Amino acid sequence: MEKFTINIAKDFGDKLGGRWIKVGPSSGELFYETILKQKYQEAFKEKEKLHIYLDGTKGYGSSFLDQSFGELARQFGVDNVKNTLVFHTEFFAWDVKYIEEDIWVKK
Repeated sequence: MEKFTINIAKDFGDKLGGRWIKVGPSSGELFYETILKQKYQEAFKEKEKLHIYLDGTKGYGSSFLDQSFGELARQFGVDNVKNTLVFHTEFFAWDVKYIEEDIWVKK
């Protein structure tokens, strides 16, 4: 059983915005600050996985992904984040690849 999960569509919203709060609603910054950061810290502290469910949204912009999952890696280290997060998706495999191969590799 998964102890730590985030279903982005259910826990945050199905229509995601851009990078910053000041630019508009449902931003990557807001997701990071209100949900992702805290759940990550809880899972990491307990040496558990954080399961991220991506399906159910209208889609993900690169700025949303970088400001949320990229910021997580910048703050807590790429290796720590890679070893803690588990992505689940049927429709957004390219987004996972983008996070892992473009965002996290750059950090």
